[in-house]
Amino acid sequence: MGSPRRTAAVTALAAALALSVAGCGYEPGPSGRVIDKDYDAHPMTGTEEYRLTVRSKDGDEVEFRVISDDYHDCYRGSAYPTCTKVDR
Repeated sequence: MGSPRRTAAVTALAAALALSVAGCGYEPGPSGRVIDKDYDAHPMTGTEEYRLTVRSKDGDEVEFRVISDDYHDCYRGSAYPTCTKVDR
């Protein structure tokens, strides 16, 4: 049987991992037509950022972050968020 200190450390690590996986998504952007896409890679940190820009029915342009699947599923001219509803 493990020590109480080791058990607490493993429990804390598991909780941190669960929170990091649960936080992988972003707040959805407003409904609209996709007018631009932007991708940035950061080799020093090994991270990537995916962004879509949509034009809402009011004519507002809004840029927001999305997950890579949504970035690849939504083309310029497609309707957001409908374009994210792809069977995976």
